[in-house]
Amino acid sequence: MKLTAIWVVLLAVLPGPAGAQVAAHDYTAIYEQASPAIVTIITEAGRGSGFLVTPFGHIATNFHVVRNAKYLAVQFTDGRKVAAEIVATHESRDMALIKVNSEVTQGIRPLDIAPAEKDSTIKVGLPVVAIGSPHVQDFVMTQGILSKASDMTLLGDFVLQPGSSGGPLLNLDGEVVGMNTFIEGTIAGAIRIDPLRDIVHSSYILESALIEPSPAPLPTVRPERYPVDILNEKVATEPLAWDAYRFEAGDFEVTAITPVLIGQIQVLQDRMRAANRFIRRSKDIKEPGIHNLEDPFYSWQESTGDALSFAVRFDIQPRAGLTTGSKWSRAFSYIFTLGKAGTPDMEFKGEFLEFRVFRDGRLIEPITPGRHLIAGSAEKKRFLDQAYGGVYVYEPSEFLIGDEFRIEIVDARKPNEPHKTLVFKADSPLIRQIRSDFTYRPPAHFVGGQAHIP
Repeated sequence: MKLTAIWVVLLAVLPGPAGAQVAAHDYTAIYEQASPAIVTIITEAGRGSGFLVTPFGHIATNFHVVRNAKYLAVQFTDGRKVAAEIVATHESRDMALIKVNSEVTQGIRPLDIAPAEKDSTIKVGLPVVAIGSPHVQDFVMTQGILSKASDMTLLGDFVLQPGSSGGPLLNLDGEVVGMNTFIEGTIAGAIRIDPLRDIVHSSYILESALIEPSPAPLPTVRPERYPVDILNEKVATEPLAWDAYRFEAGDFEVTAITPVLIGQIQVLQDRMRAANRFIRRSKDIKEPGIHNLEDPFYSWQESTGDALSFAVRFDIQPRAGLTTGSKWSRAFSYIFTLGKAGTPDMEFKGEFLEFRVFRDGRLIEPITPGRHLIAGSAEKKRFLDQAYGGVYVYEPSEFLIGDEFRIEIVDARKPNEPHKTLVFKADSPLIRQIRSDFTYRPPAHFVGGQAHIP
């Protein structure tokens, strides 16, 4: 026992191999210093990341994040969301400079760009930190080391995901050495910061400082999520009225998505799986409660990202149908093959451009107007093209008041006029369903043994 104790003491005090000594680093300080200057960039095509580089409101990001953007906004870590404008681009290096009103960035320290004299330190083995807003997560930090450093790009094991593009890659001094841009398998990639450094130090910064987008705050999704206890009660007691959430609008199909609808669909699927399990194997399963199919399954919200966000999402999908050529070929094929027609060719009938909602004649501003490219898929059918669909996000309270809601959908083939206009009265199934989903009494709390409802 004494000999063992001596060895323990020796191992604790003797120096180990030089390669085994790794200096610990506190990444908290880097994040706390850098995060106020980092933003989420929102366009109709999706979202990306960016970072403040001047006190005048200039924000750096990837060009591919803001390319062709009609709607451009940025959101800061404190929740503020404002309009932005593109002021400079460097397409070949996938960089862009956008700007917000200088009033918005008062009190925020821009990130420091690593000076040219530190370029020699940007090499394999350099510890780095990446910050951005991947998927539905905001302002996430990862760390790693550089595994390759070329004249234009930096590769490493720091973690990037869609939405991280445009965020900063920092050294341990908190200086920007790269702009997070791409993923190749498990390797993350950033472009070197040299071109941005040249722009920031040029006279153009002072010239573009005169560009001042509106500082007015834009609508955002509420920070609080839909109450799980209320959702559970609604899913358990209210039937799924699928048709109330959906409607057709010319060449488009629209679905109003709420947390209640998502919960009802998920629970329905879980009950169907449980029922199938009961039919096929319940006789041989001794698990307690296996025969009880009435208890709803509520763990779905743990893996559905923003499914519990307090918002109404209108999903707009172009309708699909047979191509003209496929109609004729199937007709002839049916005749000459004794009714055995080949695989039909499908195409989209609409090309989404814009979605508008008016309440009693006033346009409701969406939280996020989304437009994205979709590809068709259907069993035993072949799609020959792609088309744009949309997802528009709204604050639920916009639908809790008002007598008439007019919805317009614009097709890109005729952008100057509505493709379809629909009017929904307050007593229509759609409006009644949205109001029902977002109207509820707070749960009771007990004081002195008695229930009290606020």
